[in-house]
Amino acid sequence: MEIKDITFSYQDKVVRLHGIETSITPGKITTILGPNGSGKSTLLGVLTNNLAPQKGSVILDGKAIKQYKPKELAKKLGVVHQQNNAPSGMTVEKLVYYGRLPHKAAFTQHGDKDEKKVTWALERTGLIEKRHAPLDNLSGGQQQRAWIAMALAQDTPYLFLDEPTANLDIFYQYEILELVKELCKEEGLTIVMVLHDINQAIQYSHEIIAMKNGRIISHGNPRDIVTRQLMQEVYGVNVVVKDDPALGMYIVPIGI
Repeated sequence: MEIKDITFSYQDKVVRLHGIETSITPGKITTILGPNGSGKSTLLGVLTNNLAPQKGSVILDGKAIKQYKPKELAKKLGVVHQQNNAPSGMTVEKLVYYGRLPHKAAFTQHGDKDEKKVTWALERTGLIEKRHAPLDNLSGGQQQRAWIAMALAQDTPYLFLDEPTANLDIFYQYEILELVKELCKEEGLTIVMVLHDINQAIQYSHEIIAMKNGRIISHGNPRDIVTRQLMQEVYGVNVVVKDDPALGMYIVPIGI
């Protein structure tokens, strides 16, 4: 995926993305970091064709995403938004079957392939025993896994996650991040996600895109780009960067 000179603003005319130019490495986890209002979720919206830029283009497999028909694009990338809503009483299995819609003709019944993909998605997200349970009865972490399962059922090479750990306690945060790591490693998915926690991004990302004020400040391997200087420039905080043989690399904020 190539991002070429993207500029975007909402109806208020305030420019939220300024000439974004970068690329997403296939088969890796890329995390977009930055303070509130930096343009993280806006960039994710442009990459998934939910937002149309005023300038520039996103190229997916050699073709601008705006040229894809909706069903065609839905076979290329799955998206899990920050806020997700489903009708009261909907079961996990029924939700996940919605992920098969791009692969079906209108008004046709589910086939063997659909059933296999849904079962696989439920197994990968650890929800096979919850398939008939209403979403309302699930914990926050289980609900998030259900939405990821729906995206997996789409059978796409790209998975986009907008703050997948938001509003979850620390156990479920790491449960989701471990799942993301497994999906990349074992299924070969290219994953792009927005996170707030810098240490989680360092631990679970192959690459980090650091943003501020709608611009990319740095993009690369966490070990190469996460420095005291970058954290001061992006977040305005002083940190100590540690590298422990057992714990790996992490930062410790020490003030402003």
